[in-house]
Amino acid sequence: MSDLQIRRNLLGFELTDGERPIAQYRACEELPADESPKPCFAPIYTGQGTPITEYRPADHRWHTGLYFGWVHANQANLWGGGWFLPEKGHYEDVPGTHGAQRHVAFAELGMDGGAARVDEELTWVDAAGEALAAERRHYVLGRCDGGYLWQIRSRVEPAGDALTLGATRAEAAYSGLILRMGPAFTRGDGARHLSSEGAVGHEATMHSRARWVGVEGADDGMVVMMDHPANPRHPAPWFTRANLLGTAPLMDGDLTIGRGQALELCYGFAVLDEPVPAERVETLYSTFASS
Repeated sequence: MSDLQIRRNLLGFELTDGERPIAQYRACEELPADESPKPCFAPIYTGQGTPITEYRPADHRWHTGLYFGWVHANQANLWGGGWFLPEKGHYEDVPGTHGAQRHVAFAELGMDGGAARVDEELTWVDAAGEALAAERRHYVLGRCDGGYLWQIRSRVEPAGDALTLGATRAEAAYSGLILRMGPAFTRGDGARHLSSEGAVGHEATMHSRARWVGVEGADDGMVVMMDHPANPRHPAPWFTRANLLGTAPLMDGDLTIGRGQALELCYGFAVLDEPVPAERVETLYSTFASS
């Protein structure tokens, strides 16, 4: 029997199922400016206790489990690390350009109908601390057959006249909702990506369009990220590498949000104890897409 509980803590909140930890949300952690600090979920576990996230790995310290990362927000870097400089053809650190996604408050945090519900207010700021945008995030985390189904909503409104979001101009073109995966989901002897359109392997799903992309763990477990039909540019193009699963809403080009407008995004995220056939994922997707 499910016994989901959500509790505030010094970092933000934690989600448990009985005595088992399910997820930790890091809303208020102090991190170096060049990592473009941002709230994130890390760690996240399957119901069987398999960790699915990697947090601040040595190769990319700004990869923080499950998070929203935006490479270009006007002139600020809200992703972390270096910028890709087209004139030089490589990534390079540019001091004084890193902004942050700052937690302001939890307007709601509790249980309702067996699901955890969170309403969070955030402010995006540039390197000088000037406001770029106001964001409202809504999380609903509940049980599903064989695991947990999350709904993640984001509404972003410019603080000034306009906010332009752009992806890196390197080959990957990443920005959006990103999962940096732990070892159980990155081992080449069994882990694999697969999509709603039948693509298999991270090379095949990279840059492809799909309603959902999942990753099977090498030993057990599965994660699935889902793009809602109401999202701009649906079905989403995807950013997938051996250790990454992410939406890429800016792969087709920049998005500009004008004064009085808002960018609204909705994603589903399933954390399953075991890999399941595509037909089962489609059932989960139908449940999510109808919400």
